[in-house]
Amino acid sequence: MRRLVLAVIAAALCGGFAAAAQPSALFTGASVNAAGVLRLEAAEPYLKQAEAARKAAVEEQVLAHPGASVVSVEFKGDGELWTISAGHASLADSWKRRELKFVRRAVRAGKWFGYAGGQLTRGGDLPSNMWVGRIGTMLLDNRYDAAFSVSRNNFTELDGSGVTTIGLTFRSLHPFTEHTGYNYGAELSRTSYTGYSHISPSVLGGINIYLPGGSFDVTVTCGERGNRGLLIGYTVYIGGGR
Repeated sequence: MRRLVLAVIAAALCGGFAAAAQPSALFTGASVNAAGVLRLEAAEPYLKQAEAARKAAVEEQVLAHPGASVVSVEFKGDGELWTISAGHASLADSWKRRELKFVRRAVRAGKWFGYAGGQLTRGGDLPSNMWVGRIGTMLLDNRYDAAFSVSRNNFTELDGSGVTTIGLTFRSLHPFTEHTGYNYGAELSRTSYTGYSHISPSVLGGINIYLPGGSFDVTVTCGERGNRGLLIGYTVYIGGGR
């Protein structure tokens, strides 16, 4: 009985290894273009293989498609790029669909950023001109950011006015291409001046133009009482970036 159990276990293990090594179970399609690029459509089991097993599977496909010098393995927007030399495959790059966004690679999660800009506010009770500074950090795999802001307002209809406003800003970030993206979010700010104090919420949205180490930002804010603002500034990623 013991020998029978061992034999069954050995057969199961061997069968498992054989299934993992079968290219037909790992790929659902293959084609080679005139430039010598072999395109492989991976099946879901391919993703569960260790890199050494994926390398062996790619090399076996290269043997079946002579002349290929580069192999692209694709699966639902994810993929790998393998280079081929003397029949041996080397993993050159890999990507995932959710990471194919410029800023996700440009700024790693947890990085801080600084921002400086100027805003023109028109409409509402107190139109103003002001400068804005922010310090913040990226959140949740760089899909959001949060920042503490300080601004200095000079109200256009009040001579000698100068008001400091502090606030918290939260944005959802949506890179669109390698160099552009958009964002939207909300801000809660507190303004104090000679005994006057007011807390006001606002919503905001804008575009980002990504540059090495930061981004050029244009943002529109909309607050209560018809208050509207156009904020233009530059964000610098502190401690890392592109």
